Amino acid sequence: MRRRDLLASTGAMLALAACGRPASTPRPPTLVIGKASDSSSMDPAITTASSDFAPIGLAYERLLRFVMRDGQPTGGLEGELARDWRLDDDGRSWLFELAPGHRFDDGSEVTAEAVRFSFERCLSIGMGVAQALGGLERVEVLDRYRCRFRMAVSMPIFPMILALAPMAVINPAVMRHARDGDLARAWLSEHTAGSGAYRVTGWLRGQRMILAANPHAAQPPRHFQRVVIKVVKDEAVYRTQLAKGDIDIFESVGPDAVERLAAVKGVQVLEQPTPLVIALVPNNQRAPLDDVRVRRAIAHAVDPAAIARSLVGGHASLIHGVLPPGVPGNDPTIPLVAHDPVRARALLAEAGVAAGRTLGLSYVQSSAASDAVALAIQSQLADVGLTVRLDVLAPSAMGKVRQGDFDLTISSWYADFPDPWPIMKFAYNSANIGDGLNLARYGNPAVDALLNRAEMTMDQTERLRLYGEAQRLIVADQPMVDLFALHGLLAVRRDIEGLVYNFWQPGVYNAAQMTRKDGAA
Repeated sequence: MRRRDLLASTGAMLALAACGRPASTPRPPTLVIGKASDSSSMDPAITTASSDFAPIGLAYERLLRFVMRDGQPTGGLEGELARDWRLDDDGRSWLFELAPGHRFDDGSEVTAEAVRFSFERCLSIGMGVAQALGGLERVEVLDRYRCRFRMAVSMPIFPMILALAPMAVINPAVMRHARDGDLARAWLSEHTAGSGAYRVTGWLRGQRMILAANPHAAQPPRHFQRVVIKVVKDEAVYRTQLAKGDIDIFESVGPDAVERLAAVKGVQVLEQPTPLVIALVPNNQRAPLDDVRVRRAIAHAVDPAAIARSLVGGHASLIHGVLPPGVPGNDPTIPLVAHDPVRARALLAEAGVAAGRTLGLSYVQSSAASDAVALAIQSQLADVGLTVRLDVLAPSAMGKVRQGDFDLTISSWYADFPDPWPIMKFAYNSANIGDGLNLARYGNPAVDALLNRAEMTMDQTERLRLYGEAQRLIVADQPMVDLFALHGLLAVRRDIEGLVYNFWQPGVYNAAQMTRKDGAA
């Protein structure tokens, strides 16, 4: 038996536990997941932070989930609580039929009323996931197992939104814990009330969270009856604990730790592209960056591959077009912008930009990586005759960038699910200029028309065609320089079998389907 952390955290509790059962009684098979930071809340209506997704993903079910293949989402969906779903006759609302037999951890059945309660609670609270439910007017209960999501407008991507980790269905019985009209927010921040394979039974903040099998789950765990989510911040500590088997999975692996972890016996590092993109963003409405020749010159001057090697050891993918790998519509036939300083200088001269022209690069110093990217860009643009003045901003000062008071900035964005919509709508539609989403302040009426048509089109083939046409127009305009998409890294002990990890939804684990090779606890 390998060493495991016990549920108790004090000597007195250990003594009581020992008195309660014979010493020879085996502990339930336990999966230990290590992470660098603690959860902040377990209320699905409140949080959109991936650090909170592990307990939510284990304790709750959603109507739908993403279909995975080789560690990547395919863009397809399958039912979790739902056994059928379709577009309603009005062309914009969605009908869902639940599969009978799913039960919350108190034994009560998951019904259409629970679905209505969960989503209308989100809308009432108006935080976190409510932002993704902006087109939802209300949820109607048709009968015990059928409900209708009434949408204000047509939203082809709405089923994908319902597959996101926080779109959980909650037991309406939590309202007995409501206080002062809080819709049970205080209680749900530290407890779970779902129909998933597990339920939270203890949380020692800053140290560990314990989940036990839900005795009423429709699909009980195959092997692991208990999951411990353990906070370990130091790399040397989590590397040692992985080697000893005290941790089975560690989810906060940094690029510089990959080689050291790969050398640990019994441990492997899984790596997959994610839709987390780092970009250099020019202000398309400010001279001389309003000239496409200048933006193209900057794209030729910057060397994303060199920055990725230096910053993350190459654990990143370069981007063909504007859609990163894994997003339907990603087009590898669109050539990468060549690193070509000679061409960059020629374009700047053609645009009338004199050598030594100064541009400001405004960015938030969120980490040493931010400085590294900024310094690399400063050096590479200097090679083509542009002087870059670094303007380090406090997070509270980012409002000036959102309002358009900048020349260049560094940004990161994330596609929440495998579809072009989250990227195309928010980064490139001129309707989002000025609200902090279309940071480049880019606008092209032809692109807007294509994006608006795609957003309202139900046929997936036609949607992708429209997005593909828009993508090529955007590439020609060069509104941003997408540097690279970061890779996700996960350290896993080799005796863990059945792990299906979606790097698009970090922190969500299929623990109920996982087993251990040697059968040890």
